[in-house]
Amino acid sequence: MNYFCTKSELHGTCYHEFFAGQWDDRFWNEDSLYIDDDLFRDSGLRKTLKKIIPDYSPYDTTEVFPDEWEQIKGECEAAKEADNWVQAAFAEHGMFTILGI
Repeated sequence: MNYFCTKSELHGTCYHEFFAGQWDDRFWNEDSLYIDDDLFRDSGLRKTLKKIIPDYSPYDTTEVFPDEWEQIKGECEAAKEADNWVQAAFAEHGMFTILGI
């Protein structure tokens, strides 16, 4: 993948975690997806999230729902890379949570 990685591919700790479902206070989960903070910003994903979800903060938790994801995916190429993982999270949980840095 060009933007996202799994826990085993992390180098350092400056990552945003995509957590399947509603966050349960655990960090660094094996089944989460991760995106480096620089890639998150440079890819336009951070800006797109803020546009679609006005309360979004890169330093907090943000729940993302299917209608929001469709808009995000439509505006940011990097988001499309995570779509298979996101669709699986929606199928099981109906949403996912982005854990900020």
